[in-house]
Amino acid sequence: MTQKAFKVLSFGIVILLASCSKNVKPSTYYSPNFKDGGVDRHDGLGFEIPVKYAIDVFYFNESPKQSYEVIESISISGEVPLENNQTVNGKMLNRGNHQTKKQEILSQLVEKATEMGASALMDVKYQVYSTQYANGYTFSGKAIRYVLK
Repeated sequence: MTQKAFKVLSFGIVILLASCSKNVKPSTYYSPNFKDGGVDRHDGLGFEIPVKYAIDVFYFNESPKQSYEVIESISISGEVPLENNQTVNGKMLNRGNHQTKKQEILSQLVEKATEMGASALMDVKYQVYSTQYANGYTFSGKAIRYVLK
């Protein structure tokens, strides 16, 4: 009797594991954006990326399909003193910038590239660091111009 119960139980476990593996989906950086229509990208910049900018924006190791030339590497850096609500008993609870501040800085970077005559901005990266008294950040990227070959 116990052998039969063991066989049924082990068969049930095998079926359960096999059925679970079919429902596993690969992780993705894209999620549907039903409000704007399209998708939101989650590249580790720590905030949602708008659907469209005035120029093309490529993050991290993405690159455009067209031929291009690099105009100049650009960056925006800053350091902001810690606020009272970021620390409790000398321990930091919140670090980095708020999402809206990050979007403002990225928009400034795009505007700077546009003023240079860039067609796109590539290798966009966001770095943050914290000290005992301040949060620092750097947004960097390369302003590029599309060329015909």
